[in-house]
Amino acid sequence: MILIADVALAGALLLVAAVFLRSEEVTRAHGLLPAWAIRAAGLIEPVLGVAVVGVWLWGHPGRHVWLAAAVWHTALAGYLLVLLRVRGRVPCGCLDAVTPVSPVKAGVGAVWAAASAVMATGTVPLPETAPVRLLHLALAGFAALLAVVAASVSSVSSSSPRRRIR
Repeated sequence: MILIADVALAGALLLVAAVFLRSEEVTRAHGLLPAWAIRAAGLIEPVLGVAVVGVWLWGHPGRHVWLAAAVWHTALAGYLLVLLRVRGRVPCGCLDAVTPVSPVKAGVGAVWAAASAVMATGTVPLPETAPVRLLHLALAGFAALLAVVAASVSSVSSSSPRRRIR
């Protein structure tokens, strides 16, 4: 069950990282959201990510914070699906200005949303000691890195020409 927390924390860490890696110009180019919503998202994402990490490190259940993260990740996954349908495989602007939107990225967002929703229910017990919570935060960082690499590999392999093998 604690792996659910690691997955949810990975999503939160990427919300924090998004402030450093995301290109708001790419999101503006989609033409799907008003400028004020893009600016607000740029502020909300890192604050929400830091809040999740904070309640985790503090050892507080923070159900309302996990619920907000679940709602946010659901909205992001939905946005990616709409973007894919409306604009096709354009750069999504999630973590860079190059990688195109894909069903895999939307799926990862849905997994983060589900894990955060489970954390909001309080069914996953928090580790009692700070060192163990720090260890899980490190594992979540590794999981976030794996998710980014997997999404990048998926986008590269899906855009590569197919070879025929006889």
